[in-house]
This record gives sequence, C-alpha cells and structure tokens, in this order.
Amino acid sequence: MRRGRVLSLLALSSVPGLVFWLTAFDATASDQEAVYAEVITTSGFSFAIAALILTVATLREERDGGTLPYIYMRPIRRASIAVSAMAAAIAAAGTLAIGGWLTTLLALASVGGDAGVAIPGVSLFLGAAVGYSALFVPVGYLLSRATLVGIGYIVIVEIILGAAIEAMGQLSIWRIAASVYADLAPRITGDAEELLGAVEVGVAIGSLKLGVILLAGTALLAWALRHRDAL
Repeated sequence: MRRGRVLSLLALSSVPGLVFWLTAFDATASDQEAVYAEVITTSGFSFAIAALILTVATLREERDGGTLPYIYMRPIRRASIAVSAMAAAIAAAGTLAIGGWLTTLLALASVGGDAGVAIPGVSLFLGAAVGYSALFVPVGYLLSRATLVGIGYIVIVEIILGAAIEAMGQLSIWRIAASVYADLAPRITGDAEELLGAVEVGVAIGSLKLGVILLAGTALLAWALRHRDAL
C-alpha cells in the first residue's frame, strides 16, 4: 500500500466514474439510472486490473524479498497466516473499491443526479474486491508471473469468453459481483443485462458464490503455505 501505487490504482479504479461523468451529460434525469448501471458494470474491469496489481503483491513481495522464512519461524499456524493475508488483501482492495465507487457518486452529484442511484453500486465494487482477492492472493504466491496470469484471466475469461459464451460468465468474478448489484439497483437494462448473461441475479446467490470463492482461495493459500517453501 505504498502511496504512489495506491494513488495510481485509485485513478485506475475511478475510470467508471469518469466514463459516467462524460456519458451522463447527454442523459436525461429519467435515464441516469440505466446509464449508471450500464457504465459501472461494463467499464468496471479497470477496477479488476487495479485489484489484481494490488492483491497479487500481498505475499508475492514477501516471498521475493526473502522475508517469508522469518514469518514461518514464528509460532503461527499456516492457516492463520493465510487468513491474515487474505484479510489484508480484501482490506487493500476494498480501499480501491470504495475510492472507485465514491468517484461514481461524485460524478452523479456533479450532473445533478439522485445520490440514491449510486448507493447500490458499492456492492458491486466491494463484492469484486472480495472475489478478486480470493483468486489473486494464491495466484500471486504460487506463480512467478502472477500479474500476467491475472491479466489473462480478466481479458480472456471475463471480457472475451464471458461475452462470447454465456456459460463462461459463471466463471467471471465481476459478473458474480454484478449479479448482487443488479438485485439492489433500481434499474438494469441494455448492456448491463447483457453483461450478466446466464449469471443468476440475487444478493443471496451472488454472496454465496463469493463466499465459496473466498473459502476456496483461503484453503488453497493455506495448503500452499504448508507445502511450498515450508521450513
């Protein structure tokens, strides 16, 4: 969470807010709800990249810097280290999520929109922060080129295949988080509906999926910490 890194990643996370601000000038007050939903769901992949860059570094930099052996020598269970690392990653990604969402709120206020339109949007950013942390922290620890692998997942699986093959949308963390948001948003139409595809809309089902991903990611990380580079 170095200052320069955080500021640059906050700028990247703020792309949806900037896009909405530019788009909403041409939208009537009655259309702002639909425009807001379409913009943050379709342009929010910039946040995914920001979360990737931050979360893969959670244990990767410890390992590359040679400090992990000193952590291992302390009487701390590997599962506890995994839970702590995951919590730290979620907190860091959540900071970017709140920053990105606040930008959309400010953009909405600047064009005279109702702030209530943006309130459900925080669920999309925070849900994505949890999902991407669960995926990218273990990837960052296990793979030397984790950032490239993560970008490949975002571009190939989430953007290209997720749009071309409806079933692949089920593997998209962004779409799962968007399914939670879609259940809370006042109005979802057009590109936002198309982005969801076959992913079932609902706070309960979306939260359950994110919870399973988080548990699986934490379990994988705990296993890796016990069996890889163990002292």
